[in-house]
Parts: sequence; C-alpha cells; structure tokens
Amino acid sequence: MRALVIEHDPLSTPERVGEHLERRGIALDPFVVVEDGSDPEVTAVFPDTGHDLVVLMGSPWSVYDPRARGWVAPELDFIRRRAEAGAPMLGICFGAQAMAAALGGSVAPSARPEYGWGGVGSLVGPIAEEPWFQFHHDEISPPGAAVELARNASGTQAFRLGRGLGVQFHPEMTARLLASWYPAGAADALVEMGLDPDRLLEESAARAVESQAALERMLDWFLDEVVGEAGADHTISGVG
Repeated sequence: MRALVIEHDPLSTPERVGEHLERRGIALDPFVVVEDGSDPEVTAVFPDTGHDLVVLMGSPWSVYDPRARGWVAPELDFIRRRAEAGAPMLGICFGAQAMAAALGGSVAPSARPEYGWGGVGSLVGPIAEEPWFQFHHDEISPPGAAVELARNASGTQAFRLGRGLGVQFHPEMTARLLASWYPAGAADALVEMGLDPDRLLEESAARAVESQAALERMLDWFLDEVVGEAGADHTISGVG
C-alpha cells in the first residue's frame, strides 16, 4: 500500500502516525501544500494519483481562513472526489475539519479552544479516553451521515464516515515535533493560554510514550476495520 500524506506546511509531519503506518507496510508519499509557513496565500493542485490511502495532516490555518482560500477550495474538492470513489482517508486536526467541511458538515471557531494534553470523551471502542494532544481553536460539526466516535466539552473529537476517520486531536505528537512548532508561534500561543511551553515539552515526551499503545490500537482498527473492510459499498455520493 501507498499513502499520500498531505502536509499543509513543512511542520505538519506525521511523526508517530507515519512511523506506525510504515510498520504496517505502508509507504508514505508526502505532498507539501504551503512551502513557506509564513505565506499561506498560494494555490495548489492536489494529485489524484490513485494512492491506497490519503492522510490529511494538521495546519496552522483554518478552513475558513481567507488567506488560505487558494488551496483550501481545491483540497475540499479533492476530498469529495476521493470520498465519492470510496477511497480511505485519515484526517488529523485540520485534516478532520477539512473532511467535515467537504462532506456535508461544517467548521466554526470554538467557544472552548484546546491546547495541551487532555481526554477526548471516547464514545465507542477504537478511540481511547486517555489524554491526547490538542492544539486547535475550531469546532467540528460532522456530516449528518457520520458516526461520532468521541466528544468532549469542546465538541466532536472523532468521527467515521464511510472509509474515512477524522480526529480533532494530534495522535502524531512528540516532544520533538512540538518543539519544532515553537519558533513558528506555537510557544506564544501556549503562553497566551496560560501554559508553560517548557513544561509542556516535558509532558509531551512522557505522554508520547504512555499513549503509544492507544495510538497503535486506533490505527490498527482504522487499517483493519475501516480501510480493510471488504464487501460493502463505501462510496459517498451527493456530498458537499
């Protein structure tokens, strides 16, 4: 299997998620949308290459950010085409928001932004309740046909739609990845939220180890039960 990994900027890398996909024998092909993270006002053509899986990573921007309209609209069209073809997709944070926006749901600013490690209000089996990393100020309203898998006080945390899984949190997070975000403004955002960036790095190093088993269970469920489920029609028609 080959996975097309949509990295919306150079810091939106799959880290632990990518490592586990590779352990499962999946080759990763990255596609970076915004090469310069300080300038999101670009256009993009998303490759319909017939990959077995599409992974949609996070982003510093929101789907409704006017600076990003030159590539968000093409990305939502790309997601619709892949969903209508029954292709598997995994959306993480912005990726989950883009899936929702493309497939009949919506995204709006959240009354309860989330930063740091916290529970996600697991509703059914595959998503563990234990703390996951959060870094978002938006709220997902999933498409009507979606199955909500996790919800907390901030809103939907995970949903399934056809052969797609969207998670609001960042299962890929490591201390190394978080540290790479700090020079780009993440440290300032954390301070504004009353969090200590250095302490959060220490916590992230420990949490990444503690949550590894839950990460692997979630991804294995996704690959075996969602991606690998046979004999059913997973196409999604009339979306958008």
